Amino acid sequence: MDIYIARDGDTLDMICFKIYKTLDSDIYALFLRANADILHKDSLDRGDLVNLPNLELKKVDEVKYLWD
Repeated sequence: MDIYIARDGDTLDMICFKIYKTLDSDIYALFLRANADILHKDSLDRGDLVNLPNLELKKVDEVKYLWD
């Protein structure tokens, strides 16, 4: 598990999107569980440590269009 060092004003959802490039509810829930100790903060302070769990991201193999 990697660690992200927060800057003043960072939020957990912003960090999750920045690192994982998604706000998928399953990914976000796992990310939040790994950071249960700082969930009470609206925004983070400089130096707060954010756990970055090793998550397997979902891949979309094929995009289907209605008129293809």
